[in-house]
Amino acid sequence: MKNGEQDTECNSNESESALSDSNDYLNAAVDPFREQFYTEFDEGVLEEKIERAQHNAPINIQFESIGSAWAFNAAERLHRTVQSFQWEHLHIRESLLKNLPKVNERLGMQGPVTPLQKDLLTVMGNYVDLYYPKRTHENSGEIYVAVALHVLNHVLKTRSIIVRHRGRRKAVAGKRDECELEFRDLGLTRPKVLILAPFRHAAYCIVSTMIEMLFANSNGQSFVTNKRRFHKHYGPPGNFTPKHVQGKARHQLPLEFYLQFQGNRDDCFRLGLSIAKKSLKLFVDFYNSDVIVASPLGLRSMIGVKGEAHHEYDFLSSIEMVVLDQADVFLMQNWKHVIHVMQHLHRLPNTDHGVDYSSVRMWCLNGMASRYCQTVLLSSIGSSELRALLGHHCHNYSGLVSVVEPQQTPEGCIGSVLVSMKHIFHKIPDCETLVDEADVRFKFFTERILPAYKHSETMKRTLIYVPSFFDFVRLRNYLKKEQWSFVQTNEYTSEKKVSRARCLFYHGDKPILVLTERFHFFHRYVIRGIRHLLFYQLPTYSNFYPELCNMLLQPSLNKQNHQQTISTSTVLYSPYDDLRLSGLVGRSRADSMMSSATNCILLTGR
Repeated sequence: MKNGEQDTECNSNESESALSDSNDYLNAAVDPFREQFYTEFDEGVLEEKIERAQHNAPINIQFESIGSAWAFNAAERLHRTVQSFQWEHLHIRESLLKNLPKVNERLGMQGPVTPLQKDLLTVMGNYVDLYYPKRTHENSGEIYVAVALHVLNHVLKTRSIIVRHRGRRKAVAGKRDECELEFRDLGLTRPKVLILAPFRHAAYCIVSTMIEMLFANSNGQSFVTNKRRFHKHYGPPGNFTPKHVQGKARHQLPLEFYLQFQGNRDDCFRLGLSIAKKSLKLFVDFYNSDVIVASPLGLRSMIGVKGEAHHEYDFLSSIEMVVLDQADVFLMQNWKHVIHVMQHLHRLPNTDHGVDYSSVRMWCLNGMASRYCQTVLLSSIGSSELRALLGHHCHNYSGLVSVVEPQQTPEGCIGSVLVSMKHIFHKIPDCETLVDEADVRFKFFTERILPAYKHSETMKRTLIYVPSFFDFVRLRNYLKKEQWSFVQTNEYTSEKKVSRARCLFYHGDKPILVLTERFHFFHRYVIRGIRHLLFYQLPTYSNFYPELCNMLLQPSLNKQNHQQTISTSTVLYSPYDDLRLSGLVGRSRADSMMSSATNCILLTGR
């Protein structure tokens, strides 16, 4: 970036319109935006404030649409808005509020604003961190509109304040009191918002919604630079049919599988957006961007690590808002990339990139940017990994609202199993730390569970399901070392080798098939010939359990022997699998299983 580019963030010809916007220069005690980012704390005072708030008990809030949620150290302004909601409390720009009903109408939504959007904007508009594990493909359109509105409102407000301050500086240029005028409204670098999405199609939906929100009332005239290039590389949604699915087999796959992988499924991308009052520029250099939309892999390849030829992360130094869309899919890609990106947020830049330090906010200069950054985490499931991400990498002084994980039915997903079979749950021995859990699980599995499957004829045709790829590699190496007869498939296995493994397993030439969770997530092959299931760990997605169990309904070569054998599903679980277990068997039963003195629990179905 050339010197002076940071200072050219706003065009001077916008200053007149910005000065006349009554929403731009509001009382810090009223507008959540100004209260969040223009309230200065000494480092010691802020840390003391956060530490004191951590001793407060969480407060339960009942929202109209998102349901029950827990507020942890949430700012008082959130509670005021919840008690008596009014749009004026959020101070959203009037132009965006006017566009909201038209955008919802184009997306086929009823009413100017949906209850879900109102609840989400209530939390996001008060700059409180949000953990929302109820994202679905059905409500994704509503969520994209709410996120786009919040992001645009944040960027345009910041831009207008910078323009106003620039106009005041010019008004006193050369006068005696020029040196006394100080406006701190910049970050160390320009990017303010980071949006992480798993696929290009998700990025396409997010950016397209932002374009709609900006230009809904422009009579078809949208000033979007590189729009044709954007459509070419991110593409409109298209029909998706896997190569291995033919004929009737395609109707056996769940609808959410097609919705998840529609459109462009490339998971390595990054896109910079520059936003003005009447224009939007796409494919902008990061240091000239207001918003960065990227996949974890796309950013990871750009950030690099120390020692690599390319190790660049200065553009993440002043991020004020992080949105993680479909965060559960990141668990199926590479969760380490997400952690790597989060670890490089708010680090002091290696070079100044032409910034005017006299205009940089003091909390940026003091290394306190992480305390002012809002995080919005959207997921379709509850997960301990997602909770840990919020606990370790999100430090917003305005607190957190955590929505209670959804519970489909009181009995959990196990009620969707259509096969008559035994469900055997083994609780592995307690371990002192999560680090030890992998070793304890492996020892228990290889010494207590596997031996029963080696020489027994009735236990042949067993599918072993392993969620973690590292556990899969460890188990595969063990089986090879002990000379077990088995085949394996994972997300890196070629289509030809997958077909061969399925064939050997189906015909009984190989009694065991080891399969990874990511392979099932990305392909959803229907495995025929299964008699028994072994879950090394509970699935991340609870609905995968009935999907795999119902594969036993598929026809087998030796139907007579298959009918004489009682099918079983054996599951290993630990106290760290609480969320996964509750999704499978229901909250009440999961609590009793966790506290039970019995280490082996038998459930029967159908």
